[in-house]
Amino acid sequence: MKWNVALSACCVALLAANIALIHQNGQLKAQLSQPPPALELTTGTQMPDMRGFDPDGKPVEVLYGKDPRKVLVLVFSPTCPFCEQNWPKWEQVISSLDRSVVRPVGVDVTSTSKAPFLSQHQLREMPVLEKVDPKVMMNYHFQLTPQTILLGPDGKVEKVWTGVMTDSAVADLKQRMGGSKTASASSERATF
Repeated sequence: MKWNVALSACCVALLAANIALIHQNGQLKAQLSQPPPALELTTGTQMPDMRGFDPDGKPVEVLYGKDPRKVLVLVFSPTCPFCEQNWPKWEQVISSLDRSVVRPVGVDVTSTSKAPFLSQHQLREMPVLEKVDPKVMMNYHFQLTPQTILLGPDGKVEKVWTGVMTDSAVADLKQRMGGSKTASASSERATF
């Protein structure tokens, strides 16, 4: 009888341990699906101006503090499969952007964007930086793709979305940008 009670207690203890391990395993999987926090920009961080060259080799600068608009940075690689999954969401955001409120900027981390790619993804209507200053690459953590970074007019990080954006992330982004309007027809391909 004592053995039956002891064996039953051991079984209950093992069952409880297994349930706890299953729960912990789920939490670890969720953590692993996110990029390491050290690699992602921290909200509130003051970022330096961005400098680089566009696909035509012309210098492009994104300067903070003088323009009252927020800055939306789309970090991509033309060969990144996750970026490819993100393009429908980004195109939705780009097409509904109120350019009097937000300045969109693309950053090609591979410097391999060609004209058809830029046209296909609505990138001809906004500055795209290639050959970004190495210091800027490190400061902005551009090694992660895809990334969607929203900065205030002063260059402070408001929010970073790393990876493929969900519908709720797109809704959050639109809300943080102050809603959306029909994109203006003006082209913003030069220094701003």
